Amino acid sequence: MAAASRGGPGGPAKALELLRTLPRVNLGNLQPNPENKRKTKCKRGRHGGNKCGRGNKGYARGGNRPRLGFEGGQTPFYLAIPKYGYNEGHSLRRQYHPLSLRRLQYLIDLGRLDPTQPIDLTQLTNSRGVTIQPLKRDYGVQLVEEGADIFSAKVNIEVQMASELVVAVIEKNGGIITTAFYDQRSLDIVCKPVPFFLRGQPIPKRMLPPEDLVRYYTDPKNHVSCSAS
Repeated sequence: MAAASRGGPGGPAKALELLRTLPRVNLGNLQPNPENKRKTKCKRGRHGGNKCGRGNKGYARGGNRPRLGFEGGQTPFYLAIPKYGYNEGHSLRRQYHPLSLRRLQYLIDLGRLDPTQPIDLTQLTNSRGVTIQPLKRDYGVQLVEEGADIFSAKVNIEVQMASELVVAVIEKNGGIITTAFYDQRSLDIVCKPVPFFLRGQPIPKRMLPPEDLVRYYTDPKNHVSCSAS
């Protein structure tokens, strides 16, 4: 190939013959020229020369490397910086099960919910529209605006959280929406009233909302209902 490239006798013909017989160059058969190969060997001991390019004492001389993030034995950065309580109180945070207007319209169309009757947590859980678990920090239902363009039912519904757009959509169709706070005990009774009444106990009074929810449940634009049972 080298003689053909230098323009010797019959060079072009030999080059064309090589192109016809040799395989196509790809990553599988690509390799350096034999004369460019150099044998490199890390010599060791007193007979191996000086430091053989590995420098003086240290990790690199022996071929070892510390693990990622090792800082020479001192307290590493990820342990030295303080924690600012990012996950503080995560086991006490309240959760609200999202219920979209699309899902609500779907339950009404299936006949699981009767729009002529008031809809609260008892009806929503009985219709299998939502699953509320008070022991897992569930505090009710949050009505979200997904499906606001197709919602057309006239309902009287009570939820725990609702945005301004949801309130506007419900009232546009002539419905009524209220937001009410339920503590975990009252929430368990509302979701499963039959087992509670079978125990023969008096209905407990619903507790007031906590301090961080007082502003939400005292704002008239959120259509808050009475907090007492």
